Amino acid sequence: MAPPEVGARWHDGGMRLASTPPMIGRAYELTELDAAFVDAAAGEPRIVVLGGEAGIGKTRLIEEFLATVDDRAVFARGQCVEFGTVGLPYAPLAGVFRGLVKQFGEEAVFDAAAGAVSTLRSLVEVRTPVERDERLGVERLDEVVTTVLEQLSADRTLVVVIEDLHWADPATLDVLRFLARMIRSGRLLLVLSYRSDDVGRGHPLRGLLAELERNRHASRILLDRLDAAQVREQAHGILGADPSFEGARMLFERSEGVPFFVEELLGCGLDTVAGEVPATLRELLLARYETLASESQRVVRVLAAGGGYVDHEVLAEVSGMPAEQLDEVLRVAVEAGVIVVTGRGYEFRHALVREAVTGELLPGESARVHRGFAHALESRPGDPAQRAARAVLVSSHWLEANAFDEAFRASIDGMALSRASFAHATAAQLGERALSLWDAVSDNSSAEMTHVELLDKVARSWRSAGEPNRALATIDQALAEVDPADLHERAWLLRNKGLMIDAEGRADALGLFEQALDLLGDDDDPTLRAGILAEAASKYMVSGQSDRAIAASTHALAIAPEWANRIRSVALNVRAGTLTHLGRIEDGSEDYVRALAEAGDDRDALLRYYVNYSDTLHLLGRFQESIQVATTGIRIAEEAGVARTSGAILALNTVDPLFALGEWDRADTLIAGSLDLDPPAVFGIYLRRARIRSELWRGDPARARALFASWQRTMSELAEFEDQVAAGLALDIAEVHLALGDLDSAWEWAGRLVNRQRLSSPPWELPIAPTTARVIARRREAANDPQLQADDVVRLAEVIERDEWPTRGIWAAFAAAELGGSSGSGDDPGLWRLALTAAEAPEAPILTRLQMRYGLARALVRTGDRAAAAEAVDQLRAAADAVGAHLLVGWADELRDDAGLGAHAAPSSEPDELTARELQVLELIAEGLSNGQIAERLYISRKTVSVHVSAILRKLGVSSRTEAARLHLARS
Repeated sequence: MAPPEVGARWHDGGMRLASTPPMIGRAYELTELDAAFVDAAAGEPRIVVLGGEAGIGKTRLIEEFLATVDDRAVFARGQCVEFGTVGLPYAPLAGVFRGLVKQFGEEAVFDAAAGAVSTLRSLVEVRTPVERDERLGVERLDEVVTTVLEQLSADRTLVVVIEDLHWADPATLDVLRFLARMIRSGRLLLVLSYRSDDVGRGHPLRGLLAELERNRHASRILLDRLDAAQVREQAHGILGADPSFEGARMLFERSEGVPFFVEELLGCGLDTVAGEVPATLRELLLARYETLASESQRVVRVLAAGGGYVDHEVLAEVSGMPAEQLDEVLRVAVEAGVIVVTGRGYEFRHALVREAVTGELLPGESARVHRGFAHALESRPGDPAQRAARAVLVSSHWLEANAFDEAFRASIDGMALSRASFAHATAAQLGERALSLWDAVSDNSSAEMTHVELLDKVARSWRSAGEPNRALATIDQALAEVDPADLHERAWLLRNKGLMIDAEGRADALGLFEQALDLLGDDDDPTLRAGILAEAASKYMVSGQSDRAIAASTHALAIAPEWANRIRSVALNVRAGTLTHLGRIEDGSEDYVRALAEAGDDRDALLRYYVNYSDTLHLLGRFQESIQVATTGIRIAEEAGVARTSGAILALNTVDPLFALGEWDRADTLIAGSLDLDPPAVFGIYLRRARIRSELWRGDPARARALFASWQRTMSELAEFEDQVAAGLALDIAEVHLALGDLDSAWEWAGRLVNRQRLSSPPWELPIAPTTARVIARRREAANDPQLQADDVVRLAEVIERDEWPTRGIWAAFAAAELGGSSGSGDDPGLWRLALTAAEAPEAPILTRLQMRYGLARALVRTGDRAAAAEAVDQLRAAADAVGAHLLVGWADELRDDAGLGAHAAPSSEPDELTARELQVLELIAEGLSNGQIAERLYISRKTVSVHVSAILRKLGVSSRTEAARLHLARS
């Protein structure tokens, strides 16, 4: 007897939901999906992760949900595919973008990509990839996908569904990780499903799932098995009548509450006690297949070998069956509920059934069928957007057919296509497959590269895929195999290993560049040698080896061909920065002009120029100009479609000048947003240092110390090599310990300025001088000894006077004030006024002026000028409060209280007295958020939120959060 029709298929397409029994036991989950849809429709992007074991009903739930919102949204769906050990690159994204093109039109989709159209087209018009700067690569598919989805959902609700994420390739997971981090606007709902029983320890999906758990836009729904009553209800919906009590009991026991198994058991006749049913899970999954005639079974086995969806024409060719007969046997398989029609082809009703049927293939049959699929796929042009995925399929089919020569050739082709599509992990896996076949093929010359060259490509693919350990292991294998007499190839490999290590922020990259340079003469390969010289020059510059940096960059310029614009621009950038740090500012400025000219329209070179030049302007105290230059670079990044990646790195360069100008709220927002990007190692350390500094001066030195403790190892490792990191940490960590009253720990850091022959270049050393002086002053004050550390004071003066620098006068006056007066600890108001006069220059950061005001107020208190002290404290407090420097606000209040100067002037209660950050906090208070929720929303600590809340209550003249919220809402 033919099995009854028992419901929709369990993957995309297939039978219409209207003809299926009602869904059982999923009301809560459907409500959760609908709530996420409502949020998305209101402009709050949402991500819902739907998990559950095989057969639990994930796709059915998605189908039901989409049916409920069918007239309120636009849909696009993608399916991850399981086939072999190498994931099909971007398979689900290709499906999504086909849906988007169908819904919006090709022109609208590519217009949404803005300046990154070429990157999006890389999935369609595959081309050979060019070498890209690992730190500032501008062609990032993850950013393009995010931008397109954000743009297309700007004025309509868009639901994107990606199913079976446990089979996703690494490149797809990277895109989704980036999208989850960076999506900020749009009426977008992203629904992701995965098979929870397939995601064990070490599965690549686990990292993404853990990250989504922490994402405020994301929520997870885990589908449970049905209980006995729900199984009985499901059986009633399928059979049209209640099963017997004993039949329902057996059905529940045998299905264990898995809806798909319930359907299959009922399809086998388990609606009565006497129903004869399969004894094992495998038999159950094959039960419908076993009802088919032999010819239908053969075609179904061919379909199973195809992987997932198989086009009708491909299936016809591989099966070799006459058209009319094929139609008939396929119709029988569809009616039996084994397979379903999807578009122009077929796939199994459930992946579990396909897996079971695949096991029915005999070895000889399997080889013939896979060979047939490989031939069929190679003979067809196919969808250009899926060339890389098709190449992976072809390679896998040849491998399954034990056709090693063909599998080798297809793997090499697939590697090139995958690299061109930015699917670097897939490229690396295919490269490794080719390496494993190298000795098994009759002619490996079809690779058109040597074994060492293939290892090099695989290593670089792993590096681009974010797998540095695998990349280094592979490049080391290449170095071990390379012919010692082939100096050029060895130099190339050393250069590549150096770039990999450099991207991880490791100091030993320079040694590899130097080894490579020792192997090459100027005439061997001028372009390669010039490129390595430019990279070595960059490492010399950041490690304080200025003479070597200038020599290497000048040498690179001398031998680089005229057409090697990127190399020439990088070399000029390095030399410009080095000359500037040495005080040769005009010479450096000339080189920066040349660097910009050499960059031309090379976006990587341009972005590197804007990063370096904006940083130089900041160090010169030209803060507004620094922001303008960085902003120009950000615009270029936006036009290229990489505002969230390369643009974010440029935005980082505005953090320090914004902080110097007192725009701390903007700086904090940039820090939080950039850290979300998981930036390259070195940039991440710069950001963490900025985060520590912000936490300190916002009023939470304990939090700043805790952050440093968690990041100290990586920061200290880089500080051993990069002198700007060493100097930055000496300044900030000394200030943290000073704020906590730990003078010994503060000296451990600030004392490095005088204990080392040279800590860094002048623009990085000079700002530390006042902090070093302040630690000495506090120690003198504590010991009541004006001559304490006299030798260190002499050495400090020598460091300050050692080098010319435009802002040296500001730092010299500041340090002198810290150590002035009869106590030798900063009790001379005259010196503080001189320092404040020097700090009136636009090159002085606002924090420096605030610290000087505090120094003046302390000096006035200590010398007994109470009236002037009270006025100075009021001025300090108002200025510090205006920028959100709550640490200094607290110090001002403590100074007033300790000195008995009376209450400070009552602040205005007008809302415009609040800082931008305080207004943000107040709005969230009015929404009913707790301090912890506000901290999570604004990426700040609870302590910082508490400080803001106290400031808000004080400024508004209210005593509770409720009053503050009511006042804010009334005024709004």
